[in-house]
Formats: sequence, structure tokens, C-alpha cells
Amino acid sequence: MIAGMFVRTKTTPNSPRRSVQICESQRVGDKVKQTIVRHIGIAMDDNELAALLDLAEVIRIKLEAERRATLPLFAPEDLAVKDRSTRRASKKAALPVEAMRLSNLEEETRVVEGIQDIFGALYQELGFDKILPQKSQNHVLLSTVLARVADPQSKHRTAALLEEDFGIRIPLDRIYRMMDTLYARHETVQNTVRQATLQLFKEKIDVVFFDVTTLYFESVEADQLREFGYSKDQKYHVTQVVLALATTAQGLPIGYKLFSGDTAETKTLMACVDDWRTRFEIEKVVFVADRGMMSEANLSGLEGTQADRQNLPAIEYVVGASLRKQKKALKEQILNAKGARLAAFEGECAWVSELSMPGNRRLIVTYSAKRAAKDRKDREKLIDKLTQKLGKAKGKASLKKLVSNKGYLKFTRCEGNVSAVINEKKIEADAQWDGMAGIITNSDKPALELLARYRQLWIIEAAFRVNKHDLKMRPICHWKPERIEAHVAICFLAYALLAHARYRIGLQQESMSVEVMRNELLRVQASILRDKTTGARYRLPSTMTQAAIRIYRAFDLKRSLTPTLIATDT
Repeated sequence: MIAGMFVRTKTTPNSPRRSVQICESQRVGDKVKQTIVRHIGIAMDDNELAALLDLAEVIRIKLEAERRATLPLFAPEDLAVKDRSTRRASKKAALPVEAMRLSNLEEETRVVEGIQDIFGALYQELGFDKILPQKSQNHVLLSTVLARVADPQSKHRTAALLEEDFGIRIPLDRIYRMMDTLYARHETVQNTVRQATLQLFKEKIDVVFFDVTTLYFESVEADQLREFGYSKDQKYHVTQVVLALATTAQGLPIGYKLFSGDTAETKTLMACVDDWRTRFEIEKVVFVADRGMMSEANLSGLEGTQADRQNLPAIEYVVGASLRKQKKALKEQILNAKGARLAAFEGECAWVSELSMPGNRRLIVTYSAKRAAKDRKDREKLIDKLTQKLGKAKGKASLKKLVSNKGYLKFTRCEGNVSAVINEKKIEADAQWDGMAGIITNSDKPALELLARYRQLWIIEAAFRVNKHDLKMRPICHWKPERIEAHVAICFLAYALLAHARYRIGLQQESMSVEVMRNELLRVQASILRDKTTGARYRLPSTMTQAAIRIYRAFDLKRSLTPTLIATDT
């Protein structure tokens, strides 16, 4: 039992470095001895110190609740795949490592240990091992999630991967049975992940990033969940589902929700907000979303002014504004830049203008010369391409197909039935908006602070990239709604592990991408050697790169590089 555990900050003389540690007090006779249980990290300023102290407190509570003696998965004696029925048990005693002759050894298998060491430990620390009711099913879930972190594949390939790379044999039907149980508890998945995130910030989060993407199937069969719709992957010929995701400013997951594939983006925001209102306090959170969420229904719903949401507390929001779709009078004010002021924003000088809108809303508009140059260059490329296509287009059918592209239609006009020309007036009108962007908000916070929040939307866009590319959430190979939901829940757990690992490593002054982190841990392996004479098995660990050592250090884990005897056939 752990007694007297506390968080300690240790300063370094003549240096801004401050070490955060979890220490334990133990009484030995008449004296009290303090030992370091875990080194959390080194802070260089007050903000980093506060984040490390919050993290240390979370870890301290978990250590006090349950101290783990061994890692949760893949004990060394279970790593090697054994088939005792086809081997004759040897009566000879296994030799110690020091007396073992290399000529008597043969490599039986090689296993990946890095993924299990880091993400297996984190999985238990975050409480994911309590999601399913049965220990055996939690073992299957853990193995499936770690396999997706290591090498995302279909469930059939996952079963093979677990045996080939981790030495764990799990029949495919057990994975499917686990998924069926997981579907019934997918709300528990979200609550557990959300709690793991909230406890890092003492359940106080000041901003939530919200966005939507689509996940496609290799199928054209539609049902109540799989449907055809606007595809962000340009996969219009197959069915899809819509996934809404929310994260913190650090990219840590808050929650997700699946919608039918034909659901419009604007219909997802309030459905998620209404669901999350009942789960955690979001009235004091600033919701940040892109302009795809800018509908009157959404803004009124967040403000609590919509008829079916009256008397609900208002939620602050920052939503991207489509400047060119505003009313004529407001567009003229924007272009005239009345009340604009210069400001230093994100490393360049830009002007910022604020305009009032009905309902106590603020329209904040910025102009950036750097962004204007990019807008101009993008338009010139499009016009050059359009000019070439107009020269090749012949006949009415070709022109109709040409101008159906919205990008080209924007700068063309039709003359008669069979000709189209570039519209110079449209080009001139479009150029007026070069370099301009805006947000709509009901918050009274300073304009530059809100703009900075909106610019951080790349964080959730990066989360989608991790889910789609690093975790290969799509294409989805399941067709039952229950299995689809379970598949997304597994990917959500895998993403949560990656996000928390990156956050933890980042607190140690070590920024690391998902790809680098995964590749480094996949290289942390061990060879399982078998003595041809006695049948004894030995573990021979691989060396570790400096990057892998830094990852282990961030989690205060140590890995022995000494060969060990792990099992015999007797």
C-alpha cells in the first residue's frame, strides 16, 4: 500500500528549470524516508509548471487507487507462441543466461514490446481497462486497440497481426463478440475518454473545437446509417457516415457522435451540444467551429434564443463567417473597413475591424497581406486552367460540363447556347475580398484573443488526419450499425491513447508526431530464443534509439536490456 504520496516541485539553482515529481513518504523505524515514485517532467515557465502539476495530481490519484506491479499485457512468459502437444518435454534443467551457449539457441519469434510498454501502461492509467464488464473481453479490447495503434488493419488482419508481432493468439470471432459488447457500452467509452481528458484540467475546459468529417464504405448499399451524401473524401459513388468530433485546445478528445451519411454539417452541432449538455458542464466553454456550422439555427441554439431552447443558458461561440454571403449593406461596411485598426497578429501586421450584428453578435474581420497574395495566386492559377479548358471545349454539352464546376462557374458567363467566356467583372469583384476573413461571436472577449482561438482550428483538423490516415478509420469494412459504431469506438480509444501520449511527451519539451512516436516504439522489440537442448526460452531485448529512450522517460518507464530466462517446456 502507498502511504504519504505527494507532488513535489524541485528547483535548480541559477536556472528556470523546475522538476515536478511524485514522492512517497515511508516510515522506517523512527525516521521518515522520502523516495521518488515518478518523475513527471521539467517546466521552464509558469504555464508549463501548472500543466505538469495538474498531470502529476492525476497520476498521483491513480497510483494511490491502484498500484500496478507489472504491465497489463503480454507478460514475457506469454510472448512466445507455444505448442506443447508437438514438442517432447525435456527433463534437463534450463541453464542460466550466463552459462548458455549461443550455438544451442535458435530464434523462435520476435515480438514488439514498445507499443505495449507505453500504450499498454497508458491504457490502464486512463481507466480504459474498466470499460467492458469481463476481464477477458477487456483483454481482447486492449489487444485490438494496441494493434490499431501499431498497424491499423481490418479485424481479420488484426487477429493475424497480434499473433505475428505480439505473440498473442485471439480468434477472429472473439474480436467480433467483443465488438458486440462494446457497442452496448459505447457511451461508457465516451464517458471514460472524456473523464480522462477532463481530469487533466480539473474538469475546467475553456474552449472546445468542433468539426465534422465523413467516413466512407466500400459499398453502395444504403441503410439508416450508411447513406450517400456530400463526401469530404470525394467518394460520392459509395455510402458514408458523418462523424462529429470535439477536442480541447491540446487536441485531447472530448467526444464524438455518428450521423447518417446524408446529414448536413449544420445539423450536427446542436445535436452534439444537446447531448453533451447532460454529460458535462459546457455553458462556460467557448465552442469554436468553422464556417460550415454558420447557420441561424445553430447560432440561435447556442445563444438559447431558439424557440425550442429558450431558458437554456447561452454558450459562447466563435464561428467562421462567410463574408460574401452577408447582406449587401453589411458587405459594403466590410469592404470599406470602417473602424479598422492595425494589429500585430500571428507574426504579421494586419488590420482588424469589428461590426455589430443583430442579437448582440459581433462580426470580426481581418485583412492580411500575406493571405491576400495567396488568394490572388490561387485565383490566377484557376483562371489559367480555365482558359486552357475553354480553348479545348467544343459543343454545348462540353461547355455545360465545364461550367458545372463551381470554381470555373465563378469566373465565366455564357454567350448564346454554345460559347462561354471569362467574366472580367466577376474576377474584379472576387479580388475585393482577397486577404479577408471573419468570425461571428457572441463573446465579449478581446477580438485578437478570439481570432487566435479560431486560428487553432487546425488542431481538430489534425485530429481527423490522425484518425483517417494514421489509424485508417476509413474505409469502414463493416455493414451492421452495431459493428460500425464499435469500430469507431475502437478508433476513438486508439486516438485518445495517441493524443494523451503526445500531450505527455510534449510536457517534457519533446514535440513528436504520431508517425515518429509509433515507428520508434515499433522498433523496440525482443527476440525469443529457444534452447534446442532443454527447450528453455530466453528474452533478448533490442537496443533503443535516443528518441525511444525519451518516450520511455516521459512515462517514467525503464526497460531492461539484459537477456533473461522466461520459460521452459517442462
